[in-house]
Amino acid sequence: MALLKSLFVVFTISTSVIASPYGIPTTTIKEKLSAPPVGWVHDVAHKIDKDAALIKLRINLVEQNMDKFHETVIRISTPGDKMYGNHLAQHEIDAMVAPKQQSKDLVMDWLNKEGLRDIAEFSPRSDSVVIEGSLRQIEKLLKTEYASFVHSETKDRVVRTLEYSLPDFLNGHVSMVQPTTFFGLRELRSTISEVKPIINFNVAELEGANAVAAVPGCSGSSITPTCLANLYSFAGAANQTLGKMGIAGFLKQHPVKSDLTTFMNKYAYFANKKETYTCELLNGGTCPTTDVTNNIVEANLDVQYARAITSGIPNVYYSAGGNGPYLGSGENTNEPWLEWLNYMLALPDTSLPQTVSISYGDDTASLPTEYILNTCNLFAKLGARGVSVLVASGDSGVGSSCTVGGKKQFTTIFPGACPFVTTVGGTTGTSPEGAWSGGGGGFSEIFARPSYQNATVNKWLATDTTHNSVSPYFNSTGRAYPDVSAQATNFLVVLLGSASGVSGTSAATPAFASVIQLINSGRLAAGKKGLGFLNPWLYGVAAGATNDISAGKIGGCSGSISGAGFSAVSGWDPATGLGTPNYVKLLAVSNTTP
Repeated sequence: MALLKSLFVVFTISTSVIASPYGIPTTTIKEKLSAPPVGWVHDVAHKIDKDAALIKLRINLVEQNMDKFHETVIRISTPGDKMYGNHLAQHEIDAMVAPKQQSKDLVMDWLNKEGLRDIAEFSPRSDSVVIEGSLRQIEKLLKTEYASFVHSETKDRVVRTLEYSLPDFLNGHVSMVQPTTFFGLRELRSTISEVKPIINFNVAELEGANAVAAVPGCSGSSITPTCLANLYSFAGAANQTLGKMGIAGFLKQHPVKSDLTTFMNKYAYFANKKETYTCELLNGGTCPTTDVTNNIVEANLDVQYARAITSGIPNVYYSAGGNGPYLGSGENTNEPWLEWLNYMLALPDTSLPQTVSISYGDDTASLPTEYILNTCNLFAKLGARGVSVLVASGDSGVGSSCTVGGKKQFTTIFPGACPFVTTVGGTTGTSPEGAWSGGGGGFSEIFARPSYQNATVNKWLATDTTHNSVSPYFNSTGRAYPDVSAQATNFLVVLLGSASGVSGTSAATPAFASVIQLINSGRLAAGKKGLGFLNPWLYGVAAGATNDISAGKIGGCSGSISGAGFSAVSGWDPATGLGTPNYVKLLAVSNTTP
């Protein structure tokens, strides 16, 4: 299959070699940034006590047989393949891709010679080595210098380096060391584009109860569960109670239970007003039991709509911390993606959700390539375990500045551009639905187009004429996204007791993901397994089971590229993907899928 070793394009990083006449191993720069990512500035005046400041370093070992593993993920996710539905246990995945014993021995020997063996240990799955030490110790180990960087807009501060080196004998044995060059920690953002107050809190008027609407409940000014139930045809869905719906939370975001109670009492469509959620905390995550005023918008949006749509299915909010090392405090935290993914993969099969909604992302250009590749592999493992992972496509269309390395081009979002997640774009309007101008879409510069979407995307490339003028600005051979889409504007959300309208693919993602969980729970009730990694199913047997969107256009680039964006047309397109969910049709396909 096409989605094998060729999936990953590995960029060559400029290197320098330091030789020694005294038998000391030569070292090579493993990764180097020419400058901090956009928005980050070196704060020369800020001094760091490098003996007191602690850091948790993860040395990722090169895994074997990743080409075979990628093929396996696709096969177990493709209806009609003899391997379909045979989701893997974590120990089976680990056995398939386990690093060489030589890699483990070489890294530990290196750390022993550097005097750090006593503070190093293998991760639970032995795919990485974790060191908890001072910045001074890590600087010596990596032949580098950490410094303080501040974000010019958010004023957030991180301690990072622009390059690090490894001994040459570790070449081919270590894939990545972080946190080093990864600044995306504090640029990690929810994909909410707008929050505005709604003065009217009357359900009937907000849903247009007295107006004639093409879609019942959708003639008002806001999107509500009732509107979505009718628009996406799950109004008659049977009550489901089996399985688990997962919602990922980062950046200290947390839901407010009293807001959920208010929301459900006023807007719940199903008879599930008393349903709530549980929290699981990892890596310093937070889920206060008392109401607070900060960091609640994204979490409230995700939880309120997931809870409303998934009827009686248990919901879990996974709160992941990730603030980098606190200067001089001795606090030892790490960035969020790797910690969250490793936590999920460590869960037993019985504790995993069937579906996860993720409304966060980073600009691909702000992330180290090896970090992107390693993280995408972890998403592939989660899919192989049988989890349907849906992520937001972003709210900048085809990019903001649309400049990479001094060259004009459309930019992409991560993890939305990873081939092993289902990426959700945005729509607006209900009669008809059209592409939302801010919805993210594009073609990866890192990941080749996976086999499951080859025929679909090739057809668009060959027959669509609306993109001809912007062809020079995107990689037509790359992984294309979004895969699907959903409403993304003016979702009614309760924030500290008041109604607000929230827009962004942050809203679209839990809406589509919750419809998928209804289907997954129905499969469990029928004695089947969940769908797992969705894309081969969506682009295959379920390709006609969505609402095709053929109006509107996504934009971007702030005028730097004339006509930037993609138009929604009949069939798949990089504005709205395959379209919005049609529960009745998707359920019918699921019912005929083993």
